[in-house]
Amino acid sequence: MGAIKALDFVVKRDDLQQSKTLEKNYPDQLDDNKVLFKIDLFSFTSNNITYAVSGDRLGYWKFFPTKDGYGIIPAWGFAEVIRSTHPEVSIGQRFYGYFPMSSHLLVSPAKVGVNGFMDGMPHRKELPSVYNYYSNIEADSTITPKTEKLFSIFRPLFVTSFLIDDFLTEQDFFQTTKIILTSASSKTAQALACLLNDRKKKEGLNLKIIGLTSKANSGFVSGLGWYDQTICYDEIDQLNSNHKHIVVDFTGNHETQFRLQSVLGEHLVYNCLVGLVDWKNMKGKHKLPKKGEFFFAPAHAEKRQKEWGMAKLSQNLGMAWKLFEDAVISTLEIKDYKGAQNLKQVYSDMLNGKIDPKQGNILSLS
Repeated sequence: MGAIKALDFVVKRDDLQQSKTLEKNYPDQLDDNKVLFKIDLFSFTSNNITYAVSGDRLGYWKFFPTKDGYGIIPAWGFAEVIRSTHPEVSIGQRFYGYFPMSSHLLVSPAKVGVNGFMDGMPHRKELPSVYNYYSNIEADSTITPKTEKLFSIFRPLFVTSFLIDDFLTEQDFFQTTKIILTSASSKTAQALACLLNDRKKKEGLNLKIIGLTSKANSGFVSGLGWYDQTICYDEIDQLNSNHKHIVVDFTGNHETQFRLQSVLGEHLVYNCLVGLVDWKNMKGKHKLPKKGEFFFAPAHAEKRQKEWGMAKLSQNLGMAWKLFEDAVISTLEIKDYKGAQNLKQVYSDMLNGKIDPKQGNILSLS
């Protein structure tokens, strides 16, 4: 069969503006109980920029080690088994999961079952299990050839939104009626707004979902139909400071945080930090009155898995996903990009804030 030439897209860890493609070879013969994936496609959203910006702090660079000083940004997508020395994983099977921005990935399947397996590579054993599981698409009825790209774009973000919605519900929304989502056009915010809006209607809750966005995206956000009110960043002072609010922050923008905290004061009862869409403005001249609480989705997922069991967690997630999938499909334009140069351009655009909320990016280096 011969050795397989592979490509890795890497970025400089101390200067994310620098990126390049590295070549490497996988051997003709794999060691025992190994599987080589050919990565067919993966999505690229602002969530991937969060992975890069927080790569050292949250350990995202540890998943797919590469050349010193560089990192491979993780992405969610689909891959096909092209070589296998594992008796329970067959050539031709396809899996969904957490992949490098690469053409191939070598894994060591463990705990193999009908639904998929864990990657048992030594360097991944101490990392969150939710990122190490590869799902056999034949066992997942929510994945079809027509919806793979939508699944790749939204599902990983949707899981975070699902868990935030579940957490806020568990906390009885901190006895508030007003929830502000910053970067309201971002895909994770869209999913959360959709879930909150559905819960509000089904359960008769007195909730007001407020989308905070740029002027350029205000029309798009308003048109989604999931937000009760859309305001722009320069209108923060118009918020009613006499009512309790929750803020779910996807921007990471220091000045936005300062203004929200200053206007709402003690009526900001829960400040949930999630994303880093505006990673260039994470620092500012004003000291923040409060730090906020970082929401680490894998921790809440593991909590629910222990309490509910994996079957119930999967069932609840699947039902919520179907609702969102039906709602979001008409709002999205999916664009496909192939090759290293296109990936480099999409990465640069996303890194520098050139994001079209109506667009979903699907890439491939294979």
